[in-house]
Amino acid sequence: MNLIKPVFAQGNENGRKLIVTAESKSGKAYVRIIGRIANWNSNNSKDFQKQVDELVKVHDDCEIYINSQGGSVFEAAEINNQLKRFKNVSVRVGSLAASAATYFIACYPTTASLNSQIMIHKPSISTSGNEDQIQADLKLLKNVTKDYLAKYSKKTGKTTAEIEELWKSGDYWMSATEAKADGFIDFIDDEAEAVMTAEDISVLEACGAPIIPKPNSENQGKTDNKSKTQIMDKEELIAFLGLSPDATDEQIESAKRAMKVDALKQRSQEEADNQKTKQEAEAKAEKLVDDAITAKKLTADQKETWLGLAKADFEGTEKALKALPNKEKLSANLTPADGSNDASRAKWTLEDYLEKDPEAYEKLKVEKPKEAEALEAAYFAKQ
Repeated sequence: MNLIKPVFAQGNENGRKLIVTAESKSGKAYVRIIGRIANWNSNNSKDFQKQVDELVKVHDDCEIYINSQGGSVFEAAEINNQLKRFKNVSVRVGSLAASAATYFIACYPTTASLNSQIMIHKPSISTSGNEDQIQADLKLLKNVTKDYLAKYSKKTGKTTAEIEELWKSGDYWMSATEAKADGFIDFIDDEAEAVMTAEDISVLEACGAPIIPKPNSENQGKTDNKSKTQIMDKEELIAFLGLSPDATDEQIESAKRAMKVDALKQRSQEEADNQKTKQEAEAKAEKLVDDAITAKKLTADQKETWLGLAKADFEGTEKALKALPNKEKLSANLTPADGSNDASRAKWTLEDYLEKDPEAYEKLKVEKPKEAEALEAAYFAKQ
């Protein structure tokens, strides 16, 4: 769910790119939303808008078929802005409507299959920056959460407190029966069960769908209705893979294998990127603390404590370290035992320093090297 900020009514980020189609079918507009709701750019959003522009001229009714693990709340809202242009909109859920995909079932009358799975949870956000930016993004996230609470509350008749109780522990999964009982969907098609073959499930796994149903091959081919459902599922699969409508079985298998490879590559790259980011953050924290020790703001025995703080909150730790004063040696603030000070040492020779206050001589070499060199020159001149 990311247009400007990556805000998610969190769906798995793996999976095939978003496929949204709109066409005239059986006397009404028919819209398909398949895959992770992401990659909604200006080009395909304009194409979809043009399709809707033509469909609203001839149709009042629109049916949405959705099979999605969720994604961007903003992109889901933008698609919905186009769908609201129809007078009557209904939703039919395939095997899955999770996360941001539930935005549509919250807005319109919804029918699900017997084996459909529905999932809601609180929107989440991934962000970075200083504390002002974090506060701004937090406000954005709160706004999105309020919107979802309002939509769910209106659809189900539950209070926002009751909705929050449902998702307080994280993902809240519902079967079609449970979703109907809770008011998230309106009807269950008792005669149609979305057929899930082993091949279909392998696609869901490759795309990182958050729940994987078992194959129900034992139900295949029992009735003509089931056969029609299987044909429809193949059409959905072809659309999901981004193939042409006349794609052969060999082309479908090849596309599925390529999808699995892409998913594995993406996961591997994400793991590498995460590891690199972690290492860079740790190195940055280490340097911050080492620099503070060098600047005498910290002592060496404080390193581990401050290193842990820097890893947890780099900017806050950096700010705290800048505010710390430098720690001078205690001897710098003490008067030598002989009662001498800078004024009384003005006439000291090298022998005086070495005998009375060697540490003062070491300090002199650092702070006033020319004076130290003059003392040494006078000493060796007498030898």
